[in-house]
Amino acid sequence: MIGVQTQKRSMLQGLVHRLSSPLHTLGRRNGLWYLLSRALERGSGGRVRLIRYLLVAQPLPEGPPARALRDPGVTVREAGHGDPLLQHLPHPAAVIRGRFAQGARCLAVVRGADPMAFLWWTEGPYEEDEVRCRFEPAPEGEAVWDFDVYVFPRHRFGTAFARLWGEAGARLRQRGYRASCSRISAFNAASVASHRRLGARVTGMRTFLVLGPLQVSWGRGRPGFHVSLRDAARPRVRVPSRAV
Repeated sequence: MIGVQTQKRSMLQGLVHRLSSPLHTLGRRNGLWYLLSRALERGSGGRVRLIRYLLVAQPLPEGPPARALRDPGVTVREAGHGDPLLQHLPHPAAVIRGRFAQGARCLAVVRGADPMAFLWWTEGPYEEDEVRCRFEPAPEGEAVWDFDVYVFPRHRFGTAFARLWGEAGARLRQRGYRASCSRISAFNAASVASHRRLGARVTGMRTFLVLGPLQVSWGRGRPGFHVSLRDAARPRVRVPSRAV
């Protein structure tokens, strides 16, 4: 009997930890949204998704830090459509084609033929590929939209990201841009923390509830609330850089 009580107590403690951990790492509000998201996904067998984004803006760096330039074997170059480097990304070919079709560009950090990290951006509106939404960095001509920064696991504790972000910032500043806007998952504490270290500021929030073809979204600014049933009916969300 004592053994059963101990097991029940252990299970209860484990449940309390699983429920309280997101509240601690994400904050009460986003932690509760995360728990709701997990409950909906599990209860529906993956048919219902709840996605919540923080919309952020951060200043573009003027170049990579000196420590990121010490490896002479590392180079940074743009990867265009059809570049073999892109085959290393964990995305379907159709997603990559769609990005280039809307004018997105990709920068890669490589050592020889070994890719270390990738970063994508658009110098204008971005058609999100995870949900139906058109994000518009503002003001036009001063802010870009960056997305899908991917650093290969074996390079995440080195200087690959610093080199990538610094080189991207230097190139974009030469073209007159001063800030970059992006969206990050409100449920990814590590990503939120890393963006804050780069000087990012939250300028908005957007939540999406997806059930099959039905998508409902809401957030700060316009449109405050949006419902769509087809790909062409996307909310247009302006993301201000606030002249960061």
